[in-house]
Amino acid sequence: MAEFTKQLFLKALEEWGNYHAAFMSLRADEQASFLKTQGYASVRELLAHVAVWWEEARGIIDEALKQGERPGRKYDFAEFNAAAVIRFKNVPEAEFTAWYESERQRMISLVTSLTEAQLHVRRICNWLDAVVVEHLKEHGTDAPRFLIIDMLQREWGEYAAHFSALSAEQQAAFLGKQGFERFRDLLAHIIAWWEQGIAVIEASSSDNPCEVENVDAFNAQAVERFKPLEEGQVRARFEDTRLTLASLIDMLPDDVLRKPNVRSWLRADVIEHYYEHAI
Repeated sequence: MAEFTKQLFLKALEEWGNYHAAFMSLRADEQASFLKTQGYASVRELLAHVAVWWEEARGIIDEALKQGERPGRKYDFAEFNAAAVIRFKNVPEAEFTAWYESERQRMISLVTSLTEAQLHVRRICNWLDAVVVEHLKEHGTDAPRFLIIDMLQREWGEYAAHFSALSAEQQAAFLGKQGFERFRDLLAHIIAWWEQGIAVIEASSSDNPCEVENVDAFNAQAVERFKPLEEGQVRARFEDTRLTLASLIDMLPDDVLRKPNVRSWLRADVIEHYYEHAI
């Protein structure tokens, strides 16, 4: 089980408190593109979806606190999510905003009240992770430091192991869907983009842009560059680059982290890239 802390959940809930303002700070075309990608007509619909899952989680966690582990419920996610949007369709904006904030505060109170033992009950921490942290990764517009580091430590840290746990048939199906002949080729692709991100960060203090002009050529060159290495060597390089990037982000000055090109790269190639290649 992954290690969860109150600090992680509370930081994520703080980000949810800033979410609307962060979204509104985007240009109109950026807002439209983001909502289209997310599949929502408005930021209000997206936030309704998020906070209704907070409601659901509180009920599940309350059951877990009182009765211990119970069998999980089955959800029709499309139906549940659609109902969340419809529920607030005709609710006045001020009333919706107040409801959303009250739900966020209830989640903060819940997390704050949990003991360390309760926090590590599998059902409790998994639900909190899903509706607070994972939802922020999936629906966030920004790349806060704690979220990037958590992504590198957990999702990317367990990536190779998750692939290895698949059957040979599942591995072949996954690679076919991803468009790579071998897992090592996919790792080479990821490593190359992380290396590019490190270069972006290092170049952010100069006037020299660090951009990839031909993405297809960049991807092909990444696979070719790692061909001389054995798979174990590629996996080791993947791990070394992951740890290097995590350490860099941890030590990065706030003024560098706030630069638009750095934040956009981190969002794209640490968070969004994971979901593009998720196992």
